[in-house]
Amino acid sequence: MKRIRIKYNRRPFLAARDDNGVPHIVADSWHSVLYGLGYMHAMDRTTQILFARAVASGRSCELIANKPELFETDCFFRRVGLHLRLDDEVDSLSDAERAEFDAYCQGVTDGMKQAGRSLPMWATRFQIEPWDAQSSMLLGKLLAFNGLAVGQLRQEQLLLELIQAGVRDDRMRELFSPLLNDADFDLLRKVKMARRLSDEALELMADLPYMAGSNAWAVSPKRSATGGALLASDPHLEVNHLPAIWYEAVLRWDNRYAVGATLPGCPIMGVGRTNDLAWGVTYLKGDTSDFFIEECRQVDGRWQYRRGDQWHDFKVREEPIIIKGADAYQLQAFDNDIGTLDCDPDELGEGLHLNMAIMGLHTGTARSVATWSKLLHIRTAAEAMDLVRECPQPTLCWTFADRDGHIGMQAAGWVPRRPPHIHGLLPIPAWDTANHWRGRLPADLFPRVYDPPEGFIATANEALNPPEGPLLVTIPVPDYRKRRIDERLAELPQATLKDMQELQYDVISLQARDLLNVFLPHLPEGEVKRRLSQWDCNYSPESEEATLFNNLYRRVLLEVFGQEPEKEGGIGWRRMVYLCSRAGFSIMVITRVDKLLQQKESVWLHGRDKGELIRRAATILENEPTPPWGQTNAFSFTNRFFESQRVGWALGFHSGDLPMRGCFATPFQGHLLRVARRESTFAPSYHFTTDMSTDEAYTNLPGGPSESRFSRWYKSDIPRWMKGEYKRLSGIFDL
Repeated sequence: MKRIRIKYNRRPFLAARDDNGVPHIVADSWHSVLYGLGYMHAMDRTTQILFARAVASGRSCELIANKPELFETDCFFRRVGLHLRLDDEVDSLSDAERAEFDAYCQGVTDGMKQAGRSLPMWATRFQIEPWDAQSSMLLGKLLAFNGLAVGQLRQEQLLLELIQAGVRDDRMRELFSPLLNDADFDLLRKVKMARRLSDEALELMADLPYMAGSNAWAVSPKRSATGGALLASDPHLEVNHLPAIWYEAVLRWDNRYAVGATLPGCPIMGVGRTNDLAWGVTYLKGDTSDFFIEECRQVDGRWQYRRGDQWHDFKVREEPIIIKGADAYQLQAFDNDIGTLDCDPDELGEGLHLNMAIMGLHTGTARSVATWSKLLHIRTAAEAMDLVRECPQPTLCWTFADRDGHIGMQAAGWVPRRPPHIHGLLPIPAWDTANHWRGRLPADLFPRVYDPPEGFIATANEALNPPEGPLLVTIPVPDYRKRRIDERLAELPQATLKDMQELQYDVISLQARDLLNVFLPHLPEGEVKRRLSQWDCNYSPESEEATLFNNLYRRVLLEVFGQEPEKEGGIGWRRMVYLCSRAGFSIMVITRVDKLLQQKESVWLHGRDKGELIRRAATILENEPTPPWGQTNAFSFTNRFFESQRVGWALGFHSGDLPMRGCFATPFQGHLLRVARRESTFAPSYHFTTDMSTDEAYTNLPGGPSESRFSRWYKSDIPRWMKGEYKRLSGIFDL
């Protein structure tokens, strides 16, 4: 351990780095160790947390730079209103909770003094402002909302775009059956859609904290080689932009310790363990938002909306956007009893517009962050499940293992109670109040599993909808990862941590296994069929067959779904390429088309023979090269502050091309996206494994503790993450 010199602390704590740069923080009280965590967050990640606050508050053009994508995100976040009612959230904290927040925020503010101004701050002339409880609350809101903004809302907009593009009604109903069975397509085609966020703005939002995909599982002592419960968790987020999203830390106070991944800017340990309890989370993907259709008109310069036969004025919220070196822009947001219009009606005119309704947008964040904090003091899995079942946001599946050998899973989050005839995937008329939300669903409706007889629990973003309803998830993720994890855990009667780590790096695709059962009988005899019939569905970097299958799969999708919408009612060749490739990959569409491909009959075939379409796709591939998957799926690490600038390359902020194992359907979800000028990834952002009969955890992450390119801890863990090697962290240590 190497002691870290602390200059400006107003509370006593000690901090040291281990051989891997991970900070170990020791204090004599819980408040002091929280203060130390905030101090170290500021020491190592001050630019990350300050820039995230600037973007989430809609002030990035004011504080960072005058750029189009920053202006666009400022307008988006100010319209949505993440910055609103933060004082109310802070005031809702109990005295004990407020004391914890204050201790942490004092640490961040004091740590900033020692950290000083970073190179990105110097380059943008960024002015440091103190950190407070409202700032942490804003990042807590961002964690819940950002995944929703770039996920659920974007996919619902895409669904409306497909309808308005001319895809045949019967084909849309079958593809999204049964959710579109009663859809009013004529009404939906009349809706005026606001301009979507640009690729550059969406890329910027992907850099911010959010919950998306993940794996987590727990194994009971009866299936563990050591007799202790095991837990593994790997949240999946963007990984190729440094610094890493997560910040590892080891905390010790009184006779307690906590080890795991924390969120810079917020007193949250997202994945970790204490003396008695370990936890991991996956995104439930609960549908916590709806688009409502508002009929809008303008009367005497006032915009109005309809409820029944009555017209009401929108509440106009003035949001000035301050811009460096330019005049301020006055944005108007139009609010009503449901939510906020997603557009400026002055630009689109009278007619039907979309209104964004988001559960828990302005309340619940304080309770959520406090829940994460309380978790570090809970002793058993059962107590932890009772605690988190009331956690408002984001919607999560929590997986637990405790020292006594119990394991459990609890789904939680605030999801609106919709009328029985409303599922939430499609926009619905707001003028009919029978369509409006009726509060939120009670916590006891959410799935809960405790000490299951099979001896293990796994969750991987699969659709956890209760058989008798209600519908919690409207845009499910394919169950390929979940099924593969269950398959491997069932094969391990005496599991070890090594087994858990190998499963986190597993790259067997059950999507390929399922669809090859459909494709192979129709493939003509030849090299393509021979190679795929012998392939083990392994997406290792060396596999050429992974590239071959991927090419065949995309060709089949183009043959089946790529008919032009105007003439033949299909999705269209160009749009289908976009939706199934890196550029615009839609898990909503892929989930549905994979299911449809396994059906014998479909209106999408429209008299065409599926076998002939598959053969035609395979014939095209005969002369196409099939490089190893590691070349097809290559990526590079870049700095999130200097990504597109030449200085980033000149100063060594970026890496060269590296092979990414896996795909979206494998437990190691190595999924790449390329949008506009930017490459993005979706992969394990943290690997955590622990045996509860010990005081240790074994981890790696794609990055390091420091955000500074000139620190030895900038990317110190990347070699481990690439190779599948783990480092040891212990709650028992000496400074």
